[in-house]
Parts: sequence; structure tokens; C-alpha cells
Amino acid sequence: MRYLTSLGRITILLGRQQASTGERWSLRRLAAEAGVPKDLIYRLDAGQARHVDLEALARLCMTLHCDLGDLLVWKPAPNGDGDGEPV
Repeated sequence: MRYLTSLGRITILLGRQQASTGERWSLRRLAAEAGVPKDLIYRLDAGQARHVDLEALARLCMTLHCDLGDLLVWKPAPNGDGDGEPV
């Protein structure tokens, strides 16, 4: 089985943004710019978000100039059973 995660993805996207614009954003600033709760940003980056509002994800993608697949990725299950089927 595979699972969906966001672990570290926001940090990576903020790094890309900094490389392209030269401007460094904190997770707190990203939350303010996207109009989403800062707790959501912290949970997403820690890979601990379980239920996420689709509008909040859309606002994050628009703010970070990315696709949903840049925020959420499929990973093989920790038990090594990579049969390719989503959860």
C-alpha cells in the first residue's frame, strides 16, 4: 500500500520560492499570505494533517505557484508493500 503525505513539502516549496525571488518567507508569513490557519501550515509541513479543506489547499497552491502534486505526494508504505495501489 501507499500513503499520501505532505512531510517537508512546504519547506521545499518555500526554498524554491526564495531561490527564484530572493525573498525568504516563514511558515507564519505563508499562512498570512494564503489566508489559511498557521496551524494547518505547520501540520502539513510536519506530515500530520489528516483532514484538509480543499479551498485551503487551492489557496496554498496559488500563493506558492505550485500544483497540488507538489504539496501532496504518494509514498511507499513503511512496511515496504509498494503494490502501487492508493489507500
